[in-house]
Amino acid sequence: MRNDLFRKHALVAACEYPQMKAAIDSEVDAIIYMNGDLNDMVSNTFKEYCRQKRVFIHIDLLKGLSSDKESLQFIQRYVRPYGIVSTKSNIIKSAKKEGLVTIQRVFLIDTKSYNTSIEAISHNDPDCVEVMPAIAPSIVKSYKQQLPSISIILGGLVSEESHISEAFKQGADAVSLSKTSLWNYRPAMKK
Repeated sequence: MRNDLFRKHALVAACEYPQMKAAIDSEVDAIIYMNGDLNDMVSNTFKEYCRQKRVFIHIDLLKGLSSDKESLQFIQRYVRPYGIVSTKSNIIKSAKKEGLVTIQRVFLIDTKSYNTSIEAISHNDPDCVEVMPAIAPSIVKSYKQQLPSISIILGGLVSEESHISEAFKQGADAVSLSKTSLWNYRPAMKK
């Protein structure tokens, strides 16, 4: 099962390059590198970050490369991140072929977007799904029923400790957030 990618109550830092060092030094389990710049990614510093923590590159927001299979091959060969994040089905499939761990990001706005996401996720078979916005944690149980072997990450609009606690209470495997003051928060474990 792939839903063991994150330890219980895992936090994932969503950050840009200037915040990477703080994310590395924090208690987060993984990092989603947002609005990436190709020059930063090929630096020795960034490569060292990839060795220290599980870094996922949000490929849809990457500057300097297009979102295609050749870009994924380049990233795998020269950057060696743990994985990628994308909303695009073709990118998820190509990244899996390159041996990268995949997170498919979905945005929920209504029942249709939920049903469409279940169909796409089932077809693409990503390792994780990041559901946005995270402030709607009640949806986790439904995703877990439909996709029992895939890790569920809640992300977006997380601004309080209570958002994190509620996400885990509802069964999320991880929570991604950009608010640096919450990167070291650890909610109480269930007994």
